[in-house]
Amino acid sequence: MSNYARHGLMQAADLKPGTPERPGERCVVHLDMDAYFASVEQRDIPMYRGKPLIVCHTASDFRSHGIVATCSYEARRWGVKTGMSVWEARSRCPHGVYVHANISKYLYNTRRIVDICRSYTPLTDVFSIDEVFLDVTTPALESGGREGQWEAALDIGSRLKGDIRRQLGLSTSVGVGPNRLVAKMAGEFEKPDGLTLVTPDQLPEILAPLPVDKIVGIGRRMKRNFDAMGVQTIGELAGTPRGILQRRFGVVGTLLHQASLGVDQGRVGYCDEEDTVKSFGHSLAMSGTTDLDLLRNIILGLSEAVTRRMRRDGYLGRTVNLRLRIGYAMGYSRAETMEDYTDLPSRIHRAACRLLEREASLGVWPEKITCVGVSVSSLKPSRERQLSLQDWRDPREMRITEVQDRLKDKYGDGVIMRASLKEKFALSGMNLIR
Repeated sequence: MSNYARHGLMQAADLKPGTPERPGERCVVHLDMDAYFASVEQRDIPMYRGKPLIVCHTASDFRSHGIVATCSYEARRWGVKTGMSVWEARSRCPHGVYVHANISKYLYNTRRIVDICRSYTPLTDVFSIDEVFLDVTTPALESGGREGQWEAALDIGSRLKGDIRRQLGLSTSVGVGPNRLVAKMAGEFEKPDGLTLVTPDQLPEILAPLPVDKIVGIGRRMKRNFDAMGVQTIGELAGTPRGILQRRFGVVGTLLHQASLGVDQGRVGYCDEEDTVKSFGHSLAMSGTTDLDLLRNIILGLSEAVTRRMRRDGYLGRTVNLRLRIGYAMGYSRAETMEDYTDLPSRIHRAACRLLEREASLGVWPEKITCVGVSVSSLKPSRERQLSLQDWRDPREMRITEVQDRLKDKYGDGVIMRASLKEKFALSGMNLIR
C-alpha cells in the first residue's frame, strides 16, 4: 500500500487508540488539477488545444522512449494513461502530439495555485504537484454556522475553482468531505471540472457500491489480495471482520477497515516538514545504453539536481540509492551509506558510480539500461552540519556550490552548468529542478 506523496493518506501514525469509528466534523476540500501538465501546455500553446496531447518524461529528442507524465482528455479516449510507456502510447495513439514535460513551468503554476489556496486558509497541504488539501472548517463555520457549514464549504470549493480558472486559465475538480480520504474520493465522482460534496450523513453508504480499489492506496497488488478473498466493493470490505483484515494485512488492515467506513484520522496543515521528508531523488528514462561513461555522466546530472534540492530545502543526506531499469521489465536498486552527511554533488556522484561499477562488473545485464535513478535518504537538517576533515582541509567545493546556488536563484538554473552535461544527451529534457 503506497505512502502517497509527502503527506500520505491512511498512515499507521494516524491511528489513535480510543477514537470512535465515525467521520470527523472537519470540512476538508481536495483540489485536483485536470490533466495538469497537458492543460498547462494547451493553455500556453494554442495549436495543442483540442488535440490528443501526451506529455512525456523522456530524454529522447524524438520522444520515443520514457513514460507518459500525463495526457489530455482527447488522448485518454484512445486508451493513453499516465505511467504508460511512450512506446505503448504511440501504438495506441500514433497521431498524438508528444512533448517533453517542463517540470519547472508546472511547479511555477503549482506555487500560484497553492498561494490561491492559502488565501482561503493557512491549513493547506500540498499532496502532490497537482493536488492540494485545505481544511476550511473555520471559514465554513464563520460563514454558514453549524447548520450551514457544508453549503459554505461547497461554496468555498466553487470560489476556489473560479479563482484558479480566472487567474491561471486552468480547470480543476474539487471534492468536499469530512476528512482527506472522503474529500479525495469525492473529487473522483465527477471529472473533469467537477464539484462534489459528501457529508458525514452520507457515509458509509455512498462509498459501499464503489470498487474496492477506489480507496486511495489500494493498487494492483492489494487488489489481487482482495480478489482472492472475494472482496470486490468497498461495502464488502466494510463488512469483513476487522480481525480477518488485521491477520492478513497487519496494521494496514485496521486502516483499510476504517477507510471503507469513510474514516481518516489524519489532519490537514499540521504536518512537520522535518518528519515527512524522507528522501530526495531524480531519475531519467532513455532509449537504452551500456556505455558506462554515459551512465556516469547521467548520474552526475542527477546528483547535481538532487543535491540542489537538498540545499534549497535545508537537508543533508547519508545514504545514496542507485536505481537501474534493465530493458523494459526488470529493475532493481542498490544503496550505500557513507560515513558523513553531505549535500555536495561530487560525493553523491562518487557513491552512485561505485554502485554502478560494482553492478557492471558482475556482467549480469541481459539488456541495455533504460532508466537510471539517484536518491539520497537518511536525512537530517543542514543546520546540524559538522564539517568533515576533508571539508576543513579543502572547502573549495562548498564555496563553489554556494556561488552556483546564488547565481541560479537569481538568474535561473540554466545560467551555469558543467560542460560535461552539454554533450550528446540533453539534460534540459530531464527537467530536474522542481
